[in-house]
Amino acid sequence: MLTIGELAQRVGLRPSALRYYEAEGLLMPSDRTESGYRLYDEAAADTARLIRQAQRLGFSLAEIHTLLDAWRGGDLDNAETLALAEGRYLALERQVTELRVQQHELELFLLNLRGGAPGAAQTAFGRLVDHICAGPATGRTSDAAFDWLAAYADCPLSSNEAQAALAQLRGQHVHIWQEGDSYHILVVSRDEAVAAALRELARIESECHLHPDSRPELRDDQEGYILIAHGPHAFILAGLFLALEAETP
Repeated sequence: MLTIGELAQRVGLRPSALRYYEAEGLLMPSDRTESGYRLYDEAAADTARLIRQAQRLGFSLAEIHTLLDAWRGGDLDNAETLALAEGRYLALERQVTELRVQQHELELFLLNLRGGAPGAAQTAFGRLVDHICAGPATGRTSDAAFDWLAAYADCPLSSNEAQAALAQLRGQHVHIWQEGDSYHILVVSRDEAVAAALRELARIESECHLHPDSRPELRDDQEGYILIAHGPHAFILAGLFLALEAETP
């Protein structure tokens, strides 16, 4: 048995944090001494580490309570636990996509700045842009994205029909920006085959049950075609187009 001080030292927490976990019903002592001091068994260390890790990942205390109950009961496959894990993963994936979109557009912006100045490629700024834009591409490939979409809620973007449309868009230059909960995806092309692929993609996406009230829009633009994806799952399309741009048709 471990005292609260010994447990705190083992897991790298303050005793006050363990008392807080107890007050929230997350980690209870196994016993108490005759003097009333808390005693914990060896399993308490694993529980405390799980709680701390879950907090770092952004789970609420109520969510952690649900996860711990499932873990202790050996029932991690229950619907509530699966929904919590999937929801947190999607939230992180959304944040990552937002950063990747900003990184992508920053590279294009810096290239535009350098392109407007004679001899800029030989300057310190020019060398910085070369360094930034020569970095390895971040994020998953489109094939990996398709596999993930197929596993997630049977998204129609993973269908053969959608992949055929997206294949037409592979290697196309894109600009992507976020406005509110929407992503604007500008495909820089006047090719009618590209327009047809985007129309087909918008049709398929309009039937997706992940966002039934957020039908995508397709607009004509002087530079090409703009696909606007709305709602909390719009980042999925933004991530896909980033992956497709980096691939050879």
